[in-house]
Amino acid sequence: MQIKKMTEGEKFDMGVGDTRRVFGPFNGAKHLTFNYAKFNPGVAFTQHVHDASEDLILVLDGAGVIRLDDKEFPVGPGDVILVAPGEFHGTVAGPNGLTCVSCQAPPDLKLYTGERNKPKAEKRA
Repeated sequence: MQIKKMTEGEKFDMGVGDTRRVFGPFNGAKHLTFNYAKFNPGVAFTQHVHDASEDLILVLDGAGVIRLDDKEFPVGPGDVILVAPGEFHGTVAGPNGLTCVSCQAPPDLKLYTGERNKPKAEKRA
């Protein structure tokens, strides 16, 4: 067993915010990843796609929108979002910022290499 503070995970580059990988194959979890993200008002978690992973996102604090392709859906504290593999998605923080956690299963290690941190124009090359 391991116990960590989610705010003490290792930082990774995904948009302009505080994004951290807390658990995954890099430190003991074999079948999923767990991430923490906090964004200032108006800041986006880059839209991206997971080829084979489901993504579960839980909004902890603040509000904003989750984008699915070109559509936007409002989200706030307590909302849980399930994103299927292949869906192009990302979040944008509202006027008070946005804090959320996410899990991907199976792990999508490309999330941590910067490969998923690309503008929408490069969504599906």
